[in-house]
Amino acid sequence: MQTIKLEIEDSKVDIVLNIIENLKSNVISKYEIINQNSEQKDFTKISNQSFSKVWDNKEDSIYDKFL
Repeated sequence: MQTIKLEIEDSKVDIVLNIIENLKSNVISKYEIINQNSEQKDFTKISNQSFSKVWDNKEDSIYDKFL
C-alpha cells in the first residue's frame, strides 16, 4: 500500500474529489480531506523562515551529517 499527498488549489478541489470518487470503488481504499485555512498557511510560512535561521547555522552544522 502506498500513500500519496496532494496539495491542490482551493478552486480545483471539487475536480480532484470528483476524480477520486470515480476511482474509489476499486482503486483507492481510503482518502481524507485535510483543510488548511489561510491563517494556518501564513503561520507555517512565517515559522519555516524563522526555524531555518535558528537551525541552519554554523554552530549546529556538525549535526547536519546525521540528518
